[in-house]
Amino acid sequence: MTWREGLLLLIEVMGVVAVTLLLTLSPRFRHPPLVFRYPRREGGIGLMLFGLTLAGAFLYLHTTGTTPFPPLTAQINVMGMALLLYLGALVARGQPLRSAGWGRATLLPALQLGLGLVFITLFLRGQFSHLLRGISPEQGQALLLSLLLAAGEESIFRGYLLPRWSAWLGSRAGLVVNGLAFALWRLPWVLAAPVATLGITLGIAFVQGLLLGWIMQKSDHVLAGALYRGFSDWLRTL
Repeated sequence: MTWREGLLLLIEVMGVVAVTLLLTLSPRFRHPPLVFRYPRREGGIGLMLFGLTLAGAFLYLHTTGTTPFPPLTAQINVMGMALLLYLGALVARGQPLRSAGWGRATLLPALQLGLGLVFITLFLRGQFSHLLRGISPEQGQALLLSLLLAAGEESIFRGYLLPRWSAWLGSRAGLVVNGLAFALWRLPWVLAAPVATLGITLGIAFVQGLLLGWIMQKSDHVLAGALYRGFSDWLRTL
């Protein structure tokens, strides 16, 4: 990562924090907290599921091969298999979708927040003119895949895992553990990268996990963070 890319990322994070703080002042984001009857058990189940899916990611990449910069389709394959496990846990335990970050009451406010975050990201990265000129079919396909990957992984990490770890360990500790888990989730993909690149990639993933977790805590919905992350990741490829 160059100094310019790092500065752009820092400016983007500051803009996203400012917009989130401003928009979540609305009474529509005031909601009763999600309460688990047995938070320690829920947190432990979350850790077990994460361990299984991380091991599955390593196994998948060991059998198919990987590079430090894998195609989105490979990442989506791994995400899809992991998501099925978490959805299976929800169904088997009879838990509602709200406990995985997809509550109906906060859907519309989260959509508006997500669009606001997309707007500020486009503005801060100076990409409005690029979009007005149009995007190629390949770029459009990449955007759809980026949004799909973000929606799935955000449903896992910020939807399922974060509320359970926060209920078990506390809001701040749960957020940090979630960020570390999100960075570890990148580990199978980047092990082949140089040591310097590996540290930068994992560090960025940890910061991104903290930011997305905080957005989830403010909005109580996966959608806002998924929209922001999908567009942000895609813009970095343009």
